[in-house]
Amino acid sequence: VKLWDAATGRERTMLPGHQDRPWPVLVDPAGTLVAAGDKEGTLHLWDARRGSRRLQIASDAGGIVSMALHGSRLAAAYRDGGVRLWDLAAGTDTRVPAGFVRRLAFGPDGQLLFTGGGGGELRAWDPSSGAPRYELTGHTAAIQALSVHPRESLLVTGDTDGAVRLWRFDVETPSRVLADAGAAIYAAAFSPSGDIVAAGDRAGVVRLWDTRTGTMRTELVEHTGSIWPFAFRPDGAQLAISDDQRTTRVWDPVTGQCRHTLVGHGRRVSSVRFSADGSLLATTGNDGLVRLWDTANGRQIRRLPESGDALMHPRDATFSPAGPQLAVVGDEGRIRVSNTATGRYERHLQVPSTHIWAVAFSASGHELATANDDDTVGVWEHATGRLRHTLAPHKGRVRSIAFSPDGSLIATGCDDSKVRLWDASSGTLRETLIGHRNRVYSVCFGRGKLASASWDGTAIVWDLESGQRHPPLTRHTGRLWATAFHPSGRLLATAGDDLVIHLWNVDGEECDYLQTLKGHTRSVSSLSFNPAGDLLASGAEDGTARLWAIPDNQEARWRSTLLGLPHGWAALAPDGRYKTDGTVQGEFWHVIGTCRFEIGELHGLLSEIRHIPATSPM
Repeated sequence: VKLWDAATGRERTMLPGHQDRPWPVLVDPAGTLVAAGDKEGTLHLWDARRGSRRLQIASDAGGIVSMALHGSRLAAAYRDGGVRLWDLAAGTDTRVPAGFVRRLAFGPDGQLLFTGGGGGELRAWDPSSGAPRYELTGHTAAIQALSVHPRESLLVTGDTDGAVRLWRFDVETPSRVLADAGAAIYAAAFSPSGDIVAAGDRAGVVRLWDTRTGTMRTELVEHTGSIWPFAFRPDGAQLAISDDQRTTRVWDPVTGQCRHTLVGHGRRVSSVRFSADGSLLATTGNDGLVRLWDTANGRQIRRLPESGDALMHPRDATFSPAGPQLAVVGDEGRIRVSNTATGRYERHLQVPSTHIWAVAFSASGHELATANDDDTVGVWEHATGRLRHTLAPHKGRVRSIAFSPDGSLIATGCDDSKVRLWDASSGTLRETLIGHRNRVYSVCFGRGKLASASWDGTAIVWDLESGQRHPPLTRHTGRLWATAFHPSGRLLATAGDDLVIHLWNVDGEECDYLQTLKGHTRSVSSLSFNPAGDLLASGAEDGTARLWAIPDNQEARWRSTLLGLPHGWAALAPDGRYKTDGTVQGEFWHVIGTCRFEIGELHGLLSEIRHIPATSPM
């Protein structure tokens, strides 16, 4: 969790501690406390001014789905059911038997806690004792939006059937139905004055009502994706709304006019993969797209049509070594195979898993392995989709898979900190490699070697013939997400949360550090060498993919940055050359000191800044 100075834009402090992505995150109105939960069920509370941690609470009730903070009281709802209430001043911990709660909020004076359930249950609780006070009836579907008026005894709720209700909870009166049905409601809030109540739905529509009369004041319809939680400016003059298409719009809530559009936020490059001949690089991002880039000139040549499916949400894309097929991993166990030469969808493989955590092709391209939700690995015939083997047991989620170059072995990295080697022909376990102390998020084979990278901040190189484990590579200062072997097997690249890529010589008995590659501004999540070994690709949470030149017997150097944008793309070279295509205005610019210059403004003033044709080499 990072805290930023709103006036200067500078980072003030970083609050470490979570082993997984923190969500939800709350800041109290005074700006003195920060609370964050995660999907492991761990809750952290920090002093925002000092950056010190005041509280850390682990739970075995699943991930945290909602939190509320009022004065010294903190409440958290857990995925496996139930709510916990803490009084930070008194040091008490109270359990509330609320069942599965989707959203919760304190009343304006903190004397009530409201919970919205998965079946439409809306209940009020005494936060001091955890005892039930009363239930408000009316919703019949999961309550996904819940907000309390800043001063009055009013509550707004929205459910997945599209119903929006306004409740007065200090008297026994029926709720006022603002909307009866429609797209699922995922966000609702009162303006700071309480005069306006807003609700946003999955179809991208935000409606504003007059709180007193219940009449609709305006409808904001320019968003094209599901609405995420939004925020009014403290003076109520503006309403900032973001959606799942990575677009934020700033609206005037009185006139209903859009004042500003901020595009491109929230991108993340989760995987980078080279094609078998090295001519293409596939990048996968959380913008819902898989992009294919020409590695010679840095030009984006295709966005695969099927990856634009809003239900697909691609997490990984990997090339088949045997042809122009690209397997794209999406939601609900779907793997879609596309022809990269034509961009056309060919077929799909349906895996009986709601989530595929890792995927890998064998060297021949005939087999495809998937890490499934039930902590097994399925090995499938790529051509027919027939299941050949199930690799089990694993004692935890499998995060990474790799086939050996000769196809005889499969390596898996697991949440239990172990690396397992499997016989690819029979599916039997050959060996368990022990050495890490946290989740193993990457495994890769080299020539006679296996490398693994873990959240414990280390990478380990294993000699497959002798079984020797080399001393851990400990130069990184954060969790590791990625490893990649050079085709020669002599060079290893590692990367993770500390923003850098380390290169290691692993050809001898010792693994020697060679070089650090810097440039990414957020965690580096994926690495890949091209087959020729003269390029290294890296993908990061800063939304960029970088290509690094790997010359023989010389230091590696940054060659280009590839940036996929909502309506186009850009590529940038270290010497100032750049190329763009599509609509990139407002998303790609130059900065000198604190001054921003749009595309073309510096042409003729600085000779090194040159726009070059898309087909020119970089």
